This record gives sequence, structure tokens and C-alpha cells, in this order.
Amino acid sequence: MTAPGPRPTAGGKPAMNRARALVVTALAAAVLLTGCGPKPGPAGTVVDRDRTYWPATKQWTYKLTTEDARGKRTTFKVKRSVYKNCVRRSKYPTCTNR
Repeated sequence: MTAPGPRPTAGGKPAMNRARALVVTALAAAVLLTGCGPKPGPAGTVVDRDRTYWPATKQWTYKLTTEDARGKRTTFKVKRSVYKNCVRRSKYPTCTNR
């Protein structure tokens, strides 16, 4: 007597269900990750830039400091591309579109 094989489910063959589940999981992960990243900072003139290397994780952290028309300074995290594009005395967030 042979062992019974996998039983088909209501949606069809088990292999198709696994493939469909993998595709759905991958799409869900992609949608969630597109929203990741630092939130944009306030508009103003870039007055300082800072980057820190974390050897434990082998990653960089990039920060910009902007100053608004009233003189208020705000420091916030940015992506590497924004850090590279926004030099001192440039206007944030306009400098991100280079």
C-alpha cells in the first residue's frame, strides 16, 4: 500500500496555492517597504550636513540641518541620495530633485 499524496484544496493543486501565497507575500512586503525611510524634514536652507558610520551594523546614517526664515534650526535623517544632492546653502526640499 502506498502513502497518500497531498490532497488538493478548494483552490486547486497545492503547488499552485504555495506559489500564489509566495507572490502575495512578496507583493505585500514590497508595498510595506516602499513607505519606509525617513520622513521629509521642514523646508528651509541647508546649514549643516552630518553622516555617521556605525561599524557594528556597517551602515551610515545621514542627517541634514535646515534653517527656516525665522531662524529655527531642525536636524533630521535623510536618505543617502538626498544627503549627496543637498549641499550647504541649498534650498530643501528643492535640492532633492536634482
